[in-house]
Amino acid sequence: MLGIDNELEQLYKKAQQDGEAVLKDRWTAGNYGCCSTRAPLVEKYRIEHTDTHSSLYLWGTKVVVVDHDKQTARVNEAYKASNYDKKIIDWFIQQARKS
Repeated sequence: MLGIDNELEQLYKKAQQDGEAVLKDRWTAGNYGCCSTRAPLVEKYRIEHTDTHSSLYLWGTKVVVVDHDKQTARVNEAYKASNYDKKIIDWFIQQARKS
């Protein structure tokens, strides 16, 4: 499991069933701007799954696309991935290749 959050595994299963699954979270902790309102929810993870490919988005950026037929993965080199993001990307590629 590589230390991947259970919510991400559930999100992947939901994407397999529904074609797409999104998990939203708060980008920043605490208050948003000068007001006492909380920061707005933003897209943390999005997984798209079709018969031919699977895609993973992190914080709204398409990070990886896995082609099911060719068993290849295209990683967005412009995305500056943290160490945890790299674990998620590796995990996602493994999951998508199993599908």
